[in-house]
Amino acid sequence: MKEFEFKKSKNSNIIKSIRFDENLYNIITEIVKEANKGKSKKEYSFNGFVCSACYYAIENMKKNNDTD
Repeated sequence: MKEFEFKKSKNSNIIKSIRFDENLYNIITEIVKEANKGKSKKEYSFNGFVCSACYYAIENMKKNNDTD
């Protein structure tokens, strides 16, 4: 399985509303905060994490389905 890569969200232009439970929201917020720690400007965003995580999940779903 390929390692998760947190990418910057550059071309995200479709607006969708999504609901997170409080615990998941807090975990993602902390991950983004840590990714930006020590940077002179904010490089990573909540949206960037969610998009990266979705691509990662889809890619790994396809790999898992190919081996069945």
